Amino acid sequence: MRVINWQMSNEPLSKSFALREEIDAALTDERSYDTWSQELIEAHSRHKTERVYQNLRFQLITGFAISMSTLFFDLFVLPHLFGFALGWRLVTILPLTLAGLFLFKADQIQSIKLFAGLSLITFGTQAMILASFGNPEVMVRYAMGTTLLLGIATFALPFTPNELKRFGLGFALATSLATFWPNPLPTQQAMMYLTFTALVAIPSWCIARQHWELNARAFLLDLRDDVTRQELEQNNELLRQLSEQDPLTGMANRRHFERVCSDNLANPELRGVGRIALMMIDLDHFKAFNDRHGHQAGDRCLTMVGSQLQEVFGKRIGIIARYGGEEFVAALQEQVAGEAESLAEDMCQMIAKMLVPVRDDSKPLITTSIGVALAPADTRLELEDLIEMADVALYSAKRAGRNRVEFIETGGLLDVTETPEQGRIRA
Repeated sequence: MRVINWQMSNEPLSKSFALREEIDAALTDERSYDTWSQELIEAHSRHKTERVYQNLRFQLITGFAISMSTLFFDLFVLPHLFGFALGWRLVTILPLTLAGLFLFKADQIQSIKLFAGLSLITFGTQAMILASFGNPEVMVRYAMGTTLLLGIATFALPFTPNELKRFGLGFALATSLATFWPNPLPTQQAMMYLTFTALVAIPSWCIARQHWELNARAFLLDLRDDVTRQELEQNNELLRQLSEQDPLTGMANRRHFERVCSDNLANPELRGVGRIALMMIDLDHFKAFNDRHGHQAGDRCLTMVGSQLQEVFGKRIGIIARYGGEEFVAALQEQVAGEAESLAEDMCQMIAKMLVPVRDDSKPLITTSIGVALAPADTRLELEDLIEMADVALYSAKRAGRNRVEFIETGGLLDVTETPEQGRIRA
């Protein structure tokens, strides 16, 4: 049987409550994404990381495919510049695409975003350079295609609103400069392109931002549901732990002890090797102590005893609990031969040395009787059988004069029909 020492989990829920307050404030006040707390922004980023990573890879591949497919248009309308168009793509867009696809991992989203944005800006810039070498009709087509590219990218790229703003400004600036250098477009065509770019970029950014805000709000709603579920689970776990904790001593109570021991006895894989021991620990003449010194002194005594028992028990593989009243119980998986006997004797001696402060300034001594049931780790006995064995040993210790330890050891099934008088009983 492998059980663990009782440890009450008191993980504070304040962090969860603080996050909930931030979420509720953001939802109630309809705050924009830019005004969120850093914690909410980081949570949103973690939530979207994998999806954004896959989306960016798709955008890089799609963007490169589109840039290469438009070579047919370049060949058709500007055949004398086809070499320049192909070389530009191979020298700029291809390396940017490959770098974005293979140089960075999922945790380097910002770098991938940079290369995805640069590849589109480079593509748009080349389109406007090519436009400057065509006739007015070709210029219009290239200009419209470049403007359309900006509009589609604004909706397709998984950028934050601020990132989209920077991308749009960079795209517009680079492509606008290409209308003046190296081969300036006629003023009319240049102004027409600048007008189209503004007419497309500004509404596209506004719509994309609104779409982002709606998705961000949906994330907040989902996050609030997750926080609520986590709080409920934590509260349920806290209630379960409180229901399995003795309120006076802070130790595990009988319910927790029986649940843990039953689970371990029912699972052969958790039993280990060697012997298991179950100890019933009962304070001697405790009713008389209560009657003489009062219940408050009795409570102090039980608290001190619980603390002493836990200190002696230490970090052994097992569990110790308050069983009820003045009775305690412990279960132990022996790591070395004779460990259970030594531990029980130490407990008995430690309690006998304990001085309990009371009202009349006397320092009464408390003693305890301990009954120990020993069985092989692979025993077929149930928990009730081990408790019954330990009770028999405990009653034997009481009749033998108290302040002592008695043992019962069995190699298998036990038929407890007679009460042993004293010492070690083998069944």
